[in-house]
Amino acid sequence: DRIAFVGPNGAGKSTLLRLVMGSEKPDEGSARLGEHNVIAGYFEQNQAEALDLTKTVIDTLFEAVPDWTQTQVRSLLGSFCFSNEAVFKEVGKLSGGEKARLALALMLLSPCNLLVLDEPTNHLDIPAKQMLESALQEYEGAALIVSHDRYFLAQVANKIVEIKDGELLLYRGDYAYYQQKKQEELELLQTSEAEAEKEAKRAANRLKQKSKAESRRKRPG
Repeated sequence: DRIAFVGPNGAGKSTLLRLVMGSEKPDEGSARLGEHNVIAGYFEQNQAEALDLTKTVIDTLFEAVPDWTQTQVRSLLGSFCFSNEAVFKEVGKLSGGEKARLALALMLLSPCNLLVLDEPTNHLDIPAKQMLESALQEYEGAALIVSHDRYFLAQVANKIVEIKDGELLLYRGDYAYYQQKKQEELELLQTSEAEAEKEAKRAANRLKQKSKAESRRKRPG
């Protein structure tokens, strides 16, 4: 499954991912990954800030996979939109989007069967987003994703979990299914409110009629 967590700012989406990864401890209860063969790769919102700014792009990757050939490294960098002379740029001179792409490439180098992604499309341009969408669609492992990018979620998520008032509400479908269900919930709520308003008016009218009838009975005949 590729599960997207949605909810308003401050609902606790990023906190939930940190709890899952063990980088933050719960106030009570427990949060942990399964015991059997779960190998997680974690992309934090500030992942790009951890890069060594003094190294070049290609050296950054070579440090992670020293046994790769230059052809293999340049091929991977090419798929993350680094080509020709761009691979020899110093990391400190990269744009925010380029740093994010490099950080994603580094994360995907580590073998894992669970991707935990917190706002992975921040600073990415459209070609880089499309590359990430394709990679996730073809990915055979599971993924937990937090993103404010609705189009991105529509392309990659097959289940949605809404965080609302501290509760997790599971929608067993993609983002379009989630939006449809939210619309149905809204219409049901509006119908219920309209019915309640009508009933309140009917009750008020009944009370008014009863009050009038009692007034008439109390008049001296």
